[in-house]
Amino acid sequence: MAVKRLGRSSSIDFDESQVLQRPFSAEAEKRRTKEVSQSHPLPGGPIPKSKLKGGNRNQRPHSAVQPGTSTLSTEKQTIAIAQRHPVQTWTAPQGLTHGSFQDAIKSMNGDMNGDHRYLSMWLYLPDEIWIGVLTWLSHKDLCQTAQVCRRFRQLTADETLWKRVQIQNCHSLNDDWLIRIGLCHPRSFSLYHCHDESQRVTEKGLGQFFQNCKHTLKELNITSCSGPMFNGDIVLLHASKSCKHLTLVDISWTGATDEGVIALAEASLSLQGLSVNGCKITDDAMKVLVKKHCKSLNKLEVFGCHALTPHCISSTAADCIHLKTLNIGRIPKVTDACLTKTALALKELTMLNVTGLNVVRDRVVHHIVKQCPKLDGLTISSCSQVTDVSLVEISTYLPTVRYLDVSGCKKVTDTGIQALVRTCHQLCYLDLSSTGTGKRGVCLLASYCHKTLECLKLSFCKYVTVDAVEKLYRNCKRLKTLHLYGCRITSDLQSIKQINKTIKLCHDLSIPSWNDIG
Repeated sequence: MAVKRLGRSSSIDFDESQVLQRPFSAEAEKRRTKEVSQSHPLPGGPIPKSKLKGGNRNQRPHSAVQPGTSTLSTEKQTIAIAQRHPVQTWTAPQGLTHGSFQDAIKSMNGDMNGDHRYLSMWLYLPDEIWIGVLTWLSHKDLCQTAQVCRRFRQLTADETLWKRVQIQNCHSLNDDWLIRIGLCHPRSFSLYHCHDESQRVTEKGLGQFFQNCKHTLKELNITSCSGPMFNGDIVLLHASKSCKHLTLVDISWTGATDEGVIALAEASLSLQGLSVNGCKITDDAMKVLVKKHCKSLNKLEVFGCHALTPHCISSTAADCIHLKTLNIGRIPKVTDACLTKTALALKELTMLNVTGLNVVRDRVVHHIVKQCPKLDGLTISSCSQVTDVSLVEISTYLPTVRYLDVSGCKKVTDTGIQALVRTCHQLCYLDLSSTGTGKRGVCLLASYCHKTLECLKLSFCKYVTVDAVEKLYRNCKRLKTLHLYGCRITSDLQSIKQINKTIKLCHDLSIPSWNDIG
């Protein structure tokens, strides 16, 4: 953005068209500088030609440079910052550039009571650079930043910062805030662990929010929230009245029932994903959902929906053949025949969760991994009948699996891990908590999966030793998270942490080591 630099006492009125247009060449810049200087003479006479030819022509005003800092070094620092944090190409919306640079200066001057001595160089940065910086802040931080000055309030109100709104652990939601967010026309809106104990969110505010973003809202995620207006049915009923273009909805653990899910299914034009984990839905809601959206649905999560029947699950799989993500964990009525039919129908499945199903045995795992060759993630946690044979089947039919959770499968031992690691060389996430994994299994992981492993959970694996953990630290350069809750090796972990400080170690320090127990 080419802007004419001003002195301390200058009072020139800018032409917005000149400010917002970038010169095409150096000659064009010279001609424009000459025209502006002739039409708006600076106090104290025209600028000498000698100063226009040298590097000083691009020098910032003295008021924009901090005391004791040279202009040259300041410009070098600015270039270095821009190189370290490149900003993607950005098109300023009309509301952001309407006030032009002159309005921004007036706003800053008003905030600083007209004292130019307090204006820092960074306040003169173009809007697009500020937007690039502000994108790194959370929406809670953006709200606090908006209270600094008028300039920041203008910048933080830009719609590009509010396309994906994610708010968590908030206790101060109210109607006014929701309505203002809706006016920013977000494409995605997420609330997680938010509470409205004082009941400042009303049906009027919730309805106005959805009305304000009815043409733009595509994703809605409201999970584990408390308060009268965060009940799943109330949210879905208001959303279905206005937002017909919703494609992904997660209303898990909000107490939603058939009423809300049916209203959403009937109103939405093309649902692609629905998560109702822990909700009180029955086969009736699933029938309406499948009837209208069977061709577009690719994600379905019904974890803990105890009322669903095996026939409903298998028929849903038969109709929704494009499903890629399916979570049917903790549904007690599911049978092994239901699981076999489901796996047979879903050839495109990439993620499957069957946590806590007692019918999951080695034979069922064999059918699942053989019929679903594209599985990228498999969760068979707390399936007590799963043994090392299942890991052998996984290593045979799913060599490209990246996410595997067998926590709570107490019959899984180092033998199964040996078969797994020799074939599955793309494992990124592995949860072996509460299994029979010991020193040998951990050392095998450190030797064969060190190039890909990023998260490993070994909580309550009582046979894991300090030597095995140390080998993990030395070999697994990409490891980011390691869980060792209940492993009773705390006395030696402090020295191991120094080997690789980038690994986040999660451990219960209150549990004594085996040596302390005696």
